[in-house]
Amino acid sequence: MISTTNPQRPEDTELSRKQNQLAELQTRLADLELQLLTVNLELGEFEKLYYARVGSLYAELDELEARIAERNAQRQPLDSKAAEAANNARSRADESRRAVNAVQMLPATVVRSQGLKDLYRAAAKRLHPDLSRDEADRAIRERLMTEANLAYEKGDEARLREILEEYDSSPDLIVGSDVGAELVRTIRRISLATAKIKKIEQQITDLNTSELAKLRSRVNEGAQKDDDVLQQLADGLKRKIHDRQQHLHTL
Repeated sequence: MISTTNPQRPEDTELSRKQNQLAELQTRLADLELQLLTVNLELGEFEKLYYARVGSLYAELDELEARIAERNAQRQPLDSKAAEAANNARSRADESRRAVNAVQMLPATVVRSQGLKDLYRAAAKRLHPDLSRDEADRAIRERLMTEANLAYEKGDEARLREILEEYDSSPDLIVGSDVGAELVRTIRRISLATAKIKKIEQQITDLNTSELAKLRSRVNEGAQKDDDVLQQLADGLKRKIHDRQQHLHTL
């Protein structure tokens, strides 16, 4: 019996190959989106801890330095350098105080389960705006991706599931297209995903090499040795504060 199965057309083969390539990139992109968001959140949570234990002491020390500089300027009213030093010290003290106040307003630390991370990864892979077919689809994806980010920050697994179900059940997903058009769309999606991956990788590198990330690494390494790095910093600052208080009283 002669087989009536038609051989796959070259364009079908190429489309299949490109779709597999895109699927791999989407998985990589979703992983990076999750990694970037996690690093941002973890650094934000560490920054809150840092300012609670150490940053407030820096602010207190800066305030003392400002008062000392202002007292010196008052004692030397014709000394322009003393006046400039007092203004600079006051600016630093005000900035330190604002930084502490801003960080203290951050939300409480959220414990994020592996299940939550898996759900977010699925959402990022499924909903990324760069994978949209048209402007209407992009608008839906952008809205739902924003909601997915908020749900992840809050640790809300139920909401992430609802977001995925909402998009997957959307009637806007039902569309028709020929192989040629789908191939072009896929190639463009590959290009967008590749560019996005490079951008996010750089953002992650920048965050992980920031001064805050380096301090967090020191704190984590110290904890493994039962050393409280933040407490050591706090103790050193308390000694400096005491010394500057004593100096201020002599002026």
